[in-house]
Amino acid sequence: MRIHWAVAAVVGYHPPLGMHVKTFSVAAILAVAFLVGAASAEGIVRVRTAQAVTTSARDGSIGEFVSFEVRSQDGTTLAKSRLVSPEGKLASVMVRDPADPASVRMQLRISTSREASGSVCVNYAVQIPELAVVLSGRVWVKPGVESTLPIGPDMVAVFTAVPVPSKAFDRLIESERARKAPRAS
Repeated sequence: MRIHWAVAAVVGYHPPLGMHVKTFSVAAILAVAFLVGAASAEGIVRVRTAQAVTTSARDGSIGEFVSFEVRSQDGTTLAKSRLVSPEGKLASVMVRDPADPASVRMQLRISTSREASGSVCVNYAVQIPELAVVLSGRVWVKPGVESTLPIGPDMVAVFTAVPVPSKAFDRLIESERARKAPRAS
């Protein structure tokens, strides 16, 4: 026999003891399922976080290796500098003219941070007096992929970033060595 709960409350009807047990059993099963599901989800999050921390420590615990180049429209490299930027800290390099140490040829200051997407945010400030270049700004770089930024009518800045230490860093260094190595005739 089914009685609506509102009617049962007005009339004073109390269901048999077995109905309370069934209701309690259903509630208990749902509560246990929720708790077990929540614990499983929390466990998955913990495992994935631990894996991300391990990967981060393995792939970039020191910082980011950043290569900065200024190229003409025809691809000729006009200026180049590379440095390692610890995450969140300012790194800088000053290139002086060997013939005149008081003369600065290029000054580069950067700080980097890794985004959740894996991209590297590079905050930069560069001065190249010979080319009349004075720039500052922010650029997002995918690790190992060149990011090009126009800096004038006939020049582009090229940023490349890879975590240090990492396999991508090792590959980048090996490719540069192979490019510079004399070829056998």
